[in-house]
Amino acid sequence: MRRQRTLRAAATAATALTLGIAGIAYTEHAAADTTSVTIAGDLQSEIGCAGDWATDCSASNLSRRTDGMWSRTVTVPAGTWAYKAALNGSWTENYGAHAAPGGGNITLTVPAGGKAVTFLYDPVTHWITDDVTSRIVTAAGDFQSELGCTGDWAPDCLRTWLQDIDGDGVYTYTTTAIPAGTWAVKATIGQSWAESYGGPNGANIPFTVTTAGSTTTIRYDSASHQLTVTGSGGEAATGTLGATYTAAATTFRLWSPDNTDVKVIVGGTTYPATRVSLPGYTDVYQASVTGNLKNQAYQFTVGGTAVRDPYARMVNPGTSQGIVVDPAAITPTSGTWRAAPPLANREDAVIYELSVRDFTIDGTSGVSADKRGKFLGLVQTGTAYNGAKTGIDHLKELGVNTVQIMPAYDFASTVPNWGYDPLNYNVPEEQFSQFTAPAERMREFADMVDEFHRNGIRVILDVVYNHTATKDVLQGITGKYYTATDYSGCCGNSLDDSQPMVSRMIRDSLEMWVRDYHVDGFRFDLMGIFHHDQVAGWGTYLNTTYPDRNLQLYGEPWMGGVTPPAEADFVRYGSTASMTGGHIGVFNGAYRDAIKGGTRDQVLGYMGGAGNQNAVTTGLRGSPLATKSTAVLSDLWNPAFAYDPEQTINYVSAHDDLNLWDKITYSGVTGGADGRAGRMDRFAAGIVLTSQGIPLFTEGDEFLRSKVVGGDYETAANSYNAGDNVNAIRWNDKVTNAGTFAYYKAAIALRKATPGMRLTTWDAVNTRHSTQVSGQVITSVLDSTTVAVYNPGASSVNATLPAGSWTKVLDATGAVTKTDTTADALATTVFRKN
Repeated sequence: MRRQRTLRAAATAATALTLGIAGIAYTEHAAADTTSVTIAGDLQSEIGCAGDWATDCSASNLSRRTDGMWSRTVTVPAGTWAYKAALNGSWTENYGAHAAPGGGNITLTVPAGGKAVTFLYDPVTHWITDDVTSRIVTAAGDFQSELGCTGDWAPDCLRTWLQDIDGDGVYTYTTTAIPAGTWAVKATIGQSWAESYGGPNGANIPFTVTTAGSTTTIRYDSASHQLTVTGSGGEAATGTLGATYTAAATTFRLWSPDNTDVKVIVGGTTYPATRVSLPGYTDVYQASVTGNLKNQAYQFTVGGTAVRDPYARMVNPGTSQGIVVDPAAITPTSGTWRAAPPLANREDAVIYELSVRDFTIDGTSGVSADKRGKFLGLVQTGTAYNGAKTGIDHLKELGVNTVQIMPAYDFASTVPNWGYDPLNYNVPEEQFSQFTAPAERMREFADMVDEFHRNGIRVILDVVYNHTATKDVLQGITGKYYTATDYSGCCGNSLDDSQPMVSRMIRDSLEMWVRDYHVDGFRFDLMGIFHHDQVAGWGTYLNTTYPDRNLQLYGEPWMGGVTPPAEADFVRYGSTASMTGGHIGVFNGAYRDAIKGGTRDQVLGYMGGAGNQNAVTTGLRGSPLATKSTAVLSDLWNPAFAYDPEQTINYVSAHDDLNLWDKITYSGVTGGADGRAGRMDRFAAGIVLTSQGIPLFTEGDEFLRSKVVGGDYETAANSYNAGDNVNAIRWNDKVTNAGTFAYYKAAIALRKATPGMRLTTWDAVNTRHSTQVSGQVITSVLDSTTVAVYNPGASSVNATLPAGSWTKVLDATGAVTKTDTTADALATTVFRKN
């Protein structure tokens, strides 16, 4: 097969003749006149030539291979050498660094003792390199014989040689010669199987070439060892559903297990879809439509009924139409993605839950009017209210390193509404965007994530895969999307993850947000609707595919008040340990209730001096299993459930139910911010922020936000669709309650500075963290260097500390430096060993 490569010539200084032919496309016919390729350089006299920089020395001539490349292996002494490729025995045509004609010398450094070095030259791209300076990467797969190799899965056939001509560590191979069909590939290093890379666990990577002659690019990143396959439009060619765009054609795919009458309508023309075989999927129907369809609407039909595309990346608002988009548009305005802020261990996260709208919609946010309640409003810097920082600057001042953003994909309701009624899982919500153009809406979301990262904050998305807005969202395709019995407790339409293609849809959606929008994790609404083996599989796949991202996945381990058959198969406290391999955590509602009492009642827990102290000590230690095991517990609601501290999300307040301040005042506690009520708030926050596991609190808790308007606690307890007068963050509260904010800030800083509060294994907790109970008071010894005393009583107590010299570093007011051993009343008091 003929193949074509485009030379990317570089303007570099030449040591010999320079030929000004940059940008010419070379084909294999262009190599027909090449009679010899010589490695000419200052190493030649060391390998048998009479002199250096000789263009006609046979001892340094390469040999033509059967795959069309040129190569030679010679033993080169230790040292640093320079060379180029001279063609046809003269300097008339020569190539150097970056495959440039007449380009700069290539530097070769050989280690002590010398080394057998293989030199390689591609007559099409003119890349000259060696296996010391570069990796020799081959795309080995079942398509190689189609390209002229003698067989498939051949790491030594360089017709599929991935090259790093620009030297950035990314090796690519592009061809139009792979026939239409489904194929598989791995990257092999050094022309052998001794080192190879594929997908998770080294699996082959499947990909689909939709039409003959279409462009396929195979890319290997030598830093991450990630191998990807893309089509000419930049869309993953690994066979996902939905609309796969290229400038030449768009391929539409839909799962339809019950009906063979599948069509797609584009530009008023109806195209029938035919069943195709796609690795990892079943019952998929496909139609390819030629032409550049970018930004055009499309409509799937099944059995004549218009249905939405569950994989749509952009939609026409208010309809079930998708919009064809170019995924290359999903880049931030800066042009390159910033790396996510590092997170050495998941226990290092301090999570802040917020709503896109609620956080900035009020004028006191200081955010520009056009950005209030929008994606970019969340990341506008330089905002303030009466000198107090607001918005993202407030988050940085507070010290949180992770935001959990409430539903931000396309939902059915009209804002103000929190959006727990999904329509399209892969589409940024248009009501949170300043723009109408598809690419600009996508880019705005990308800019938001990128700006959070620039400011040192990771991004977790709140996702609601457990149900859709109504059954009409997906049941026109097939009823198999939904469970026979509703598990959501609200909407009669819980998704059935026991269906492999439903589970795959969820996994594909999660990966899309990670891969294309660079988010750092997910909070699952009603995760208890799902089977724990499926959730563990999603986590394992994502963390294996993106091992450098330290992704965080966690959710609510309960359903909507329903008990299903075979309950042990679902996500519960008792099955959390079984999901350890996927790094899956759960919201610790048992610990929440032990601290504060019920979520909507007037019963106070430990923070009010009542409740079960032993339940609190369990939570303080990260709710560890009594016996270390990944087996599902017989008691599915056992509050001691965590195999690893990262599996417990500790909190006393979230978006739903009464938030912390409203719970306190609803329970009749008085005294305001500076009295008993304020101390109780700080006490509860101090417990969470000094516990093993991962702390989370919701927007405004840090300055006593209230959602009670006119004494209406009922709306405050369930404000998902309340107006801005209820849900909007009012930043004057930060000024009014500056003391509470200072306490939260100090407690967060203390946590981040105290490794003993962030232990990372069951064994570490078991051996290094102990608790003692004396009446109402709990003493917690963390890693022998830190002691926290929790006193819910009305009077201070004298703390009994281990031998040594200690300093009090946190009390009821916040950060302190004191030498006394008093533990204040209604307070978390922390002592640090000197």
